[in-house]
Amino acid sequence: MGWPLLILCLAQFLASADNVTLSIATRALIQDFGASMAQISTANTMYPLISGTFMIAGGMLGLIFGWRRTFRTGCLIYFLAELTAVFSPSVTVFTCAARILAGIGGSLMIPAVFGIITGSFYGREQAIAFGALGAASGFSFAMGPVICGSLLDLLGWRWAFGTLGGLALVILACSVLIPSPQKPQRLVRFDLPGFILSTAGLFLVVFGMLQISTWGMITPFNPPFTVYGFSPALLLVVAGLLVLLMMLRWEKHREKYSGSAMIPQSFLRTAQVRAGLYLTMYIFFAYSSGIFVVVSFVQVVAGLDAIHTGLLIIPFAVCLASTSMGIPLIFRKRNPRRQCRVGLLLGVAGSMLTTCGIEGLNFDISIVTSGLCLIGASMGTVAASAPFLITSALPERDAQQSGGIQAAARDIGQALGVALVSMVMLTAMTFSMKKLTSEVPGMTPQTFQAVKNMTVIPYLSDAGFQAMIVTNGANPQDLAVLTPVYQKSRARVTRAGLLSMTVMTLLFLMGTGKIPVTLENALPKGNKSH
Repeated sequence: MGWPLLILCLAQFLASADNVTLSIATRALIQDFGASMAQISTANTMYPLISGTFMIAGGMLGLIFGWRRTFRTGCLIYFLAELTAVFSPSVTVFTCAARILAGIGGSLMIPAVFGIITGSFYGREQAIAFGALGAASGFSFAMGPVICGSLLDLLGWRWAFGTLGGLALVILACSVLIPSPQKPQRLVRFDLPGFILSTAGLFLVVFGMLQISTWGMITPFNPPFTVYGFSPALLLVVAGLLVLLMMLRWEKHREKYSGSAMIPQSFLRTAQVRAGLYLTMYIFFAYSSGIFVVVSFVQVVAGLDAIHTGLLIIPFAVCLASTSMGIPLIFRKRNPRRQCRVGLLLGVAGSMLTTCGIEGLNFDISIVTSGLCLIGASMGTVAASAPFLITSALPERDAQQSGGIQAAARDIGQALGVALVSMVMLTAMTFSMKKLTSEVPGMTPQTFQAVKNMTVIPYLSDAGFQAMIVTNGANPQDLAVLTPVYQKSRARVTRAGLLSMTVMTLLFLMGTGKIPVTLENALPKGNKSH
C-alpha cells in the first residue's frame, strides 16, 4: 500500500482543502474583487455543482482511458484551476474559469481515486485504503482552516490557492508511483446519451438543492422568478429526478445491447450496493449539516476566526480519522449492519449533545466539542464500511466504475445537508422573529411592520442584523429591544438546525435493513470477473 495510498489520500485532501480555502477566503475575496456576497455564494456553489454533475461520467471515462491517466488528467486540471485562481483579475474569471476547472478536475480525479483503490487493493487492504480516504477527509476538515487560514492571514488568499496548486503538481509528479489497474477485456464505449441525461439530471438536482437556502423550498424567499407563486428550487429538483429516471431507462437498454453503461444495472439491483450509496450520502450529509451549523454559530455569533474554528474542529477530525482507519485495522471480522447502526446512533447522540451546548451569544466549548467528537466518530464508523459495502458486492469492472456514483452520492448528500439545514434555520428564524416581535411591548408600529413585511430574515451577526433591519425600514430607536429578540431567535434556530440533522439521521437509520451482517463477497484478487 505505502506510497500509492499516501498519494491518493493527498488527492482527497486537495479536493477537500480547495473547498475549505474558498469558504474561509470570503471576506478577502469581497475586499479584493469588490464582489457582492451573492457573487461569492455563486463561486462557492460552482465546485459542488460542476463536480457533482460530471462525477458519474468520470467513473466511465476511467474505464475507457485507464484510471491512472484519468487521475493525472484530473490533477493537471486541478493545477490549472488553482493557477487561474491565483491570477484571476475579477470575480467573474474566478468563478467561471477557476471554479469550473476545479469542478471538472475533481470529477475526474476523485472517481479515479476510488477506481485505483478498487483495482489495486483487495479484501482487508481495500477496506483499510477506503478508511484512509475517510481519514484524509477528516484531516482536511480540521487542518484546512488552520493551514489555509494562516496563509490567508500572513500572505493573502492568492498564496493559499497557489499552495494548493503546488500540492497538485506534487501529486501529479508522484502519480508515477500509483499502480494502473488493467482495463476491462471487453471494449467499453462512451455512453453519450447517458452522459447528456445524467449531466442534465444531476445538474438540476444539485443546483436546485443548493438554491433552496436562497430561493426557498416552497414559499419563495427571493428567487429570480416563481412558478405559480412557488419557489422554483424544489421544482428544479423534481425535474432533475425525472430526467434521471429517463436516464436509468436508457441505461438498462444500453447495457443490454452493448454490455456497458454509465450506471450498470448491478448498481441498482444489488441491495448491498444501494445501502452503501445511501450511507455514503449520510457521511457528507452529516458533515455539511452538523459542521455547517456549528461553524456558522461560532464564526457569525461568537466571532471565532478561521484558525480558531479549525482548532475547535480538530477533535471532530481526530475522531473521524481514528474510527475510519482504526475499525478496519482492529476488527478483522465485522458486522457491517451493526457497525453502521452504531455509527448512525452516534450521529444522533452527537447532534443532540451539540444542541445542548449552544447558548444565546456563546457556546459551551466542552459540550460542543464532545458533540462534534460523536459526530466525527459517527462519520468515521460509517465511512469504514460504506465504500467497501459497494465494491465487495460488485464484479470487478463495475466495482472500479462505482467511484463515479459514490462521489456523486457524496455531493448530493452534501447539497442535501446544506439545503435542509439552511431551509430549517431560515424558516425558523423568520417565524420566530415575527412571533416574538409581536410580543415585545413598546415596539413602534414602523418596526413591527418592517419585520412583518420581510419575506425571510437571514442568519447574521448582531451588527449585520441591525444594519439589515434598519435598511428594511425599522426605527433605529427600537434596536435596543429588537436585538435581544434576534439573539434569542438565532440561538433557537441554531438548535433547530442541529435537531433537523438528528431527525434526518434517524431516517437514515431506518434504511439500514438491507445492509448484510457479513461481507461474504469480499473475495481476493482474481475471484471477481465481469
